[in-house]
Amino acid sequence: MAKRVVLIQPPNPMLASPEMYFPLSLLYLAAVLEEHGHQVSIIDLRGWLRMSERMTFPQAEFYGITATTGEIEYAKQLSRILKRRYWTCRTIVGGAHASLMPSDCTKSFDYVVVGEGEKAIVDIVEKEVTPVQLGIVQGTLVEDLDSLPFPARHLLHESLVFSHTLYPGEKYGKGPKATSVISSRGCPYNCAFCANIPQPVRFRRPEPFVSEIKFLQDRYDCHHFRFLDDDFTLNKKRLLEICYLLQPLKAHYKCHTRSNLLDAEMCEALKMSGCEEMGLGVETADNEVLKLINKRETAEDHKNAVKLIKEAGMRAKVYWMVALPGETWKTIELNKQFMLETKPDKWTLSTFTPYPGCDIWRNPEKYGVKILSKNFSDYWNFPDRIVIETNVASNKELYEHREHFYDYLKSEIWKA
Repeated sequence: MAKRVVLIQPPNPMLASPEMYFPLSLLYLAAVLEEHGHQVSIIDLRGWLRMSERMTFPQAEFYGITATTGEIEYAKQLSRILKRRYWTCRTIVGGAHASLMPSDCTKSFDYVVVGEGEKAIVDIVEKEVTPVQLGIVQGTLVEDLDSLPFPARHLLHESLVFSHTLYPGEKYGKGPKATSVISSRGCPYNCAFCANIPQPVRFRRPEPFVSEIKFLQDRYDCHHFRFLDDDFTLNKKRLLEICYLLQPLKAHYKCHTRSNLLDAEMCEALKMSGCEEMGLGVETADNEVLKLINKRETAEDHKNAVKLIKEAGMRAKVYWMVALPGETWKTIELNKQFMLETKPDKWTLSTFTPYPGCDIWRNPEKYGVKILSKNFSDYWNFPDRIVIETNVASNKELYEHREHFYDYLKSEIWKA
């Protein structure tokens, strides 16, 4: 029997540009539910500043809510509002926080999905489950990503799925209509600051992935894309196949990778296939800090990657992170020197936050870190709230590091 399911993206007002892109996770869940004959709708609350009892929701048997750690309190409020209004409904929570801290969610939701949710949500919706069976549901890894239908973008207005700020990036103004796609899941690395859910890397085959690009061009007249893969160049042979298939489409895209997973041949192929910008998780130019956080890259790797990208005629974007374990004023000076030496085209600065699941959260003493707050409403890595201190810098000093480096990045000094 077909069930009514509402999927909800909660507010994330702490982000500078929450409207940049809609989470593909909900769109994949919606597509799988539709494939099984269920009635699905999606509610997007990204731009909302607060929750209200007067908010309207269509009535349904199931409400699925995704949440990062910074969004989990909003998700809990949503569940309470929905249960008071439709007392027979079931609420489901999934996403990063539920997967990494399921025990924090069990009192607020009927089901807590740990891991990938495509199979789990179908099982929840289709099986007759009595109250004693409610609780944590272990998701099943999708081994064959090509078995999934394309994300159900048709369930949302185009203004929500496609963005004019996504392609330029936050603080870089507006550009052409763009949307996000992904060709793989998982990352084989284990950076100490990262709370990615541990899982094996799985790849879509080049042909089905490129066919989604072609579909978006034909159906929506969209020709600019952000590839969400953690490490787009992880498999060189596959990468070169994708680049070859993309060339006739004349698509424009940007992607991310690690600095140690890049060479001149890849950069040439990426450029020829329509790649215009590559993002690198530099984090810091201090090799001692890079070693401490298990980055398994060096500042020299990062410098070489920026050089390769720029020589190939693409834009190089560097992602910085301040308030890391081991960071001192020397670290900030090394970061500034890196900018002067490499002159990347774009940058983003985030603040380290010990999200549940990362090794620094699990073993703070190993990294000389003291976690000062476990109020998850503070757990956003772009605002200037800092919830730690370290054995080499106080909380106040870490905040000063951030302010100083941010002011430097905004200045024209490093471009000279």
